[in-house]
Amino acid sequence: MKILITGSAGYIGGCCYEFLKKKFIVYGLDKVKPKLKKQKNFFLCNLNNKSYLEKIFIKVKPNVVIHLAGQSTLDGIDNKKKYKLNNLKATNTLLNVIKKNNINFLIFSSTAAVYKKNNCFLKENSFLGPNNIYGSTKLKCEKIIKKLLINSSTRFIILRFFNVCSSFYKEKIGEFHSPETHFVPIVLQKIINNQIIKIYGNNYKTQDGTCVRDYIHIVDLLFAIYKCIIFLKQKSKNEIINLGSNLGYSNLQILKSASKILKRRAKCHYENFIFTEKRPGDSDFLVCSNKKAKKIINWKPRFSSIKKIINDEILWINFLKKKQFNRKTIY
Repeated sequence: MKILITGSAGYIGGCCYEFLKKKFIVYGLDKVKPKLKKQKNFFLCNLNNKSYLEKIFIKVKPNVVIHLAGQSTLDGIDNKKKYKLNNLKATNTLLNVIKKNNINFLIFSSTAAVYKKNNCFLKENSFLGPNNIYGSTKLKCEKIIKKLLINSSTRFIILRFFNVCSSFYKEKIGEFHSPETHFVPIVLQKIINNQIIKIYGNNYKTQDGTCVRDYIHIVDLLFAIYKCIIFLKQKSKNEIINLGSNLGYSNLQILKSASKILKRRAKCHYENFIFTEKRPGDSDFLVCSNKKAKKIINWKPRFSSIKKIINDEILWINFLKKKQFNRKTIY
């Protein structure tokens, strides 16, 4: 089976490439080259370059497309043009090429940000209502997929990712954004470097006033994607599935856990933080019910305890330092 991964130079895409290449024939595609690990079968291509994209599909003839490319960070969210170009337009172009080439299966990375604000565990049939441009463009992508592919020969699974984090340390790959915007790696790096940590907002409707998120270990996500490929091959059905740990941790809980683990590992105890203004579009509580994932693809998280997430991220930070990769952070 041949698999084409869009966004393979990114965090999730790069990990996915390393995970699946031992099981299938895997090709990577991105508009930038991978920074950390070379990919043997890689195409440098912007998804909006339809003519070149079509040539790649003719050459590769993939059975499965895993669409991970897109604009995702909430920082700089006022730049709506980027989200429309990299999420909406790029996905629409890709889908038309998929349909034209009668690709068997599509796995699309959507997000928890498509849901309406709700302090309950989110199910796939919970009310939809994005409150930021990222979630809005992803929901529109979901609708385009249904519209274009529902009566085609392509079967699809839409995966709504919650907060993907930590490293696939076994293969020496993890997050390396420029700059890093995600909370877990920033907190750990700041503690290790004895720097002040900023927490966006302290008046959310949560137990300690900081926003609560569902964190899923990247390795759990990779196993879920693999199980989706098997499901599509066996069942050939369209599905929408949440991928999360079914657990919620506040920003302060993450900070305290990180400080506690680092204290044990490196005698580094640190809780020097300040509160700053909320980011536009941030919800109070985003935690999923993953019952459907357990039922449909026989998946459950095995690595998504906060201890495992933090320990694997510490290993990754130390690896980057050893290799002299300088990971900058958004603050």
